[in-house]
Amino acid sequence: MKEHKDKGNEAVKKIDGNPLSLRIFNVIAIVMCLYQLMYVVYPVFSPVEHMAVHLAFSLVLIYLWMYYESESISKKSLSILLLVLSLVTLGYILANFMRLTEKIGIINTMDTVIGVLLILVVLDATTRTFGKALPILSVIFILYAKYGNLLPPGFFNHAGYDWPRLIASLTTNFTGVFGTVLNVSATFLCLFMIFGGMLESSGAGKFFVDLAMALGGRTRSGPAQSAVIGSGLVGSINGSATANVATTGVFTIPLMKKSGYPPHLAGAVEAVASTGGMIMPPVMGAGAFIMAGITGIPYGQIAFAALIPALLYYVTCGTSVHLYSIRNGFKPIEESLIPNLKEVLKDSYYLLPLVAIVFFMARGMSVMRAGFNAIVALILIVAISKTIKNRRYLLTKEFPNFIKEGFISGAKSTMSLAAACGCMGLISQSIVISGLSFKIVYLIKELAHGYSFLALLLTAFVCILFGMGVPTTASYVIVAVTAAPVLIDAGFTPLTSHLFIYYYAILANITPPVASAALVASRMADADYNKTAFTAVRLGFAGFILPFVFMYQPALTLDGTVSEIIFSVITSIGAMFAFCSASAGYFFDHMGKGECIIMGVAAALMIIPELFSSIIGAVIFFVLIMRQRKRKEYRKIKEV
Repeated sequence: MKEHKDKGNEAVKKIDGNPLSLRIFNVIAIVMCLYQLMYVVYPVFSPVEHMAVHLAFSLVLIYLWMYYESESISKKSLSILLLVLSLVTLGYILANFMRLTEKIGIINTMDTVIGVLLILVVLDATTRTFGKALPILSVIFILYAKYGNLLPPGFFNHAGYDWPRLIASLTTNFTGVFGTVLNVSATFLCLFMIFGGMLESSGAGKFFVDLAMALGGRTRSGPAQSAVIGSGLVGSINGSATANVATTGVFTIPLMKKSGYPPHLAGAVEAVASTGGMIMPPVMGAGAFIMAGITGIPYGQIAFAALIPALLYYVTCGTSVHLYSIRNGFKPIEESLIPNLKEVLKDSYYLLPLVAIVFFMARGMSVMRAGFNAIVALILIVAISKTIKNRRYLLTKEFPNFIKEGFISGAKSTMSLAAACGCMGLISQSIVISGLSFKIVYLIKELAHGYSFLALLLTAFVCILFGMGVPTTASYVIVAVTAAPVLIDAGFTPLTSHLFIYYYAILANITPPVASAALVASRMADADYNKTAFTAVRLGFAGFILPFVFMYQPALTLDGTVSEIIFSVITSIGAMFAFCSASAGYFFDHMGKGECIIMGVAAALMIIPELFSSIIGAVIFFVLIMRQRKRKEYRKIKEV
């Protein structure tokens, strides 16, 4: 994702060199954002028409980007051709919307031609913004939906579709491209992309990194803790593991290396910390909004349910890096490099927009309205706080530039997501109409043989497998369509089932052989990729266990009484500490393999949602760490 962002930045630099080009790109980006904000207050179109307008804006921006990035005349001409095709296909759909709606199932030749062109444009736009993996997967599923009847009799065989009916199902019947995923992009995601862009343009990113260093910089694991805290704060608003690495890693990776951390460990710490940003409320990346669209569960409820697991992820992440740092004798950050907390907190108004989102969600406000209000609140907060510092702030160019740059940044993020969401719609619709989703549900049920734990293991494996090849959001959508019903049938709630799938789709970012977050971090740290990726898995091991914990202890998702929630939180923290200790081979002192195994057993016992087993696990954990402490004290006395 970082390389796509870098491409976008290069494109903007080229636009900056040409005043006319700058006006064209910037004006369309700003108009898109204004339209999206206006639609919240005054929805002038039906939901499907709004999706078409949203996709049209996004495709136009992508091909303008492509045009100015290209150097040869042939590539520039291709960009213009694809831009025109985007407008023609979506213009046709808008112009014929009433006929297409009233006569779904009645297909003419022109509808089929337009549908084919729209599919090609969406696939091409996704290739240029998200890479080849997702479009290739889309083509495979489309061909499977068409030619499934040619496969040998068995699991994958189905009746097949003729081209006109298949193309209509993917486009002009207002499913497929215009399905749930694009609807989420057109309503929820775009507003939070604009919010994130404006928060970034306001200078909040630097504030979050400085706050992280001020809070965690003085501990023995100070450089690593700065990465953990900073990546959690920044990741909660940008929603991309690789983009998070690129944003915070610029500061934290050199800082860790300077303090003695080996390059591969510095990269691994940043990768694990950045990956968790996608599960941290209030924004949680694109997947949480799509989850709300698929399940019908309000986004606010999803965000509140994800809060304790997200905090546990970062507690375990912080514990792991702290134990590794102490075990290896790494140095804390130099005092001169640590920002003064009082000075940093003078800019704490950057936290207010995030608080505003939580406040609006807690009041039961719709996601669209909450996103709109958060943007308005951000503008007011920045205007008031900076006017206090400089009374002429509103009269300077800085204020309109903050809004303009935020809109442009938000539109650039939205344009990539919109194309990818359309592409995901092609995949999910192909899976549904071919009957593959029902077959996969049946297969997992057969393999699990009624064992819910085995069903979870199979689902986690499928999530990571898909997550290695396609973006996190796409992986979540594909697996949610096929595997979520299995988990629900096994007795788990819809919310925890979808959160489980989303977590493992995210964890693919640090899972070899792809591990995209670890890949970016290894490049920034100038480290070996394989060492970085496998170290990230070891550091984040407790995070791989966490989804199983909240599946069997739903009180962690705030589904239970106060006493159940408190019990689950306490036992889960103890279990995560034990897992971190077993993984690091250290707590108060170095541990042998035998101690690590026993510590792992203690952690497993505390996970089991029963009082007796939790007490036994806690006792074993306590005995082990006390034994280590006494052993360390005895060795110190002996040395003296």
